[in-house]
Amino acid sequence: MMKKNNRLDTNLMCAALASLFALSVPAVAQDKPAEFGKPTGVPWGPVTVYPEADLTFKSNDNIYSRPSNKTSANITVLAPKVKLEAKTGPHTFDATYRVEHGSYNGVSSANYTDQGLTGNATWVFSGRSGLKLAAEYLQGHDDQGSTPGTGAGHANPDKWHQSSFGGVVGYGAEGAQGRIEVDAGVISKRYDNFLGTAAAPDNLKRDRDDTKLGATFYWRIMPKTQLLFQVSQTKYDYRQSSVPAVWTTLDSTDRKYLVGVTWEAAAKTTGIFKIGSVKKDFSDSSLRDFSGTGWEGTVKWSPLTYSNFDFTTGRSPNESTIGNASFDRRYGVTWNHAWNSRLSSVASYNSTKAEYQDSVPTQTDKTDALGLKLNYQWTRNVKLGVGYDRTDKTSNVATSEYKRNIYSIFLNAAI
Repeated sequence: MMKKNNRLDTNLMCAALASLFALSVPAVAQDKPAEFGKPTGVPWGPVTVYPEADLTFKSNDNIYSRPSNKTSANITVLAPKVKLEAKTGPHTFDATYRVEHGSYNGVSSANYTDQGLTGNATWVFSGRSGLKLAAEYLQGHDDQGSTPGTGAGHANPDKWHQSSFGGVVGYGAEGAQGRIEVDAGVISKRYDNFLGTAAAPDNLKRDRDDTKLGATFYWRIMPKTQLLFQVSQTKYDYRQSSVPAVWTTLDSTDRKYLVGVTWEAAAKTTGIFKIGSVKKDFSDSSLRDFSGTGWEGTVKWSPLTYSNFDFTTGRSPNESTIGNASFDRRYGVTWNHAWNSRLSSVASYNSTKAEYQDSVPTQTDKTDALGLKLNYQWTRNVKLGVGYDRTDKTSNVATSEYKRNIYSIFLNAAI
């Protein structure tokens, strides 16, 4: 069986490399400085087609995210995708189909194949009004050990399928004194394996439907600065009624009341920051509701035309398999720098502190993640690179702690 898997992996890698080479050959003769590194797509009637493929080789020293008895593996990930884009006057439409196959050398039980189809449509009815719609269907997985506190958990990755639909309607011109946006969306997620099993986690407990409704009002106080006032509500409906009652009553409603500011190009920065009250109310009165101060922020600082920093922060409730829910606090920074027309780098650091509500025992986790990536634009169509990712998770529950290092080499080809 192992020989068969190795032969399949070899054929897969050869096919991917052949595809990447085929894409890169015509690019050598077509390179133009103005288009370097920017795929142009292939015209197909009124539609432009953008084919793309990623091939990544990884070395992961802790694939199950364990505190000890770690298992390492070399991983090959092949991810082709194709995007179709069309424009009709001011209206735009696109659809993307993507497949990702991950093959673990020597640990075939961890192999996975994901796929997804997404679509977006934007209508501009006038200078004052517009509508954006998005739909998505995914068949994905959760890596073994990725669910907090469960170790390897199951003998294979948890498989699931998810469908979502959402939209945003806006009224008010971009430069108007006032502007309002109303957004709504639904997400339905269902797990496909390890249903009703005694091995943690029982995936029957994780199926749910999310429904979101919100509105944001913008008030311009300067040419490129606006105050905002936002109200949103998300309902979480756990679908399985046959599991123990403690899980069927995890249905809840999150509400956010935020005020903030958004700005552009002020002192070489653009950003948005919102702060206010966040609440989580459970349908079952026996569960403790909780509330607090929440915020969301994103700031881009561009001290140079070829170098910028992205800062992010947030504090909000989150669904969890530990306790009733978690209250998460997040901070992050990413530095993007172009060393020349071909060579660029990305360095990132993210920190998340999760406080699990009513967990037994009381649990608080802190996860620090460091990422480094070096990209080289070989031709207009082909990019090469290397990367390093480190995750360090600490917790007052020893079984939830782990450290992991991932080294990677990748190729990307796009027309």
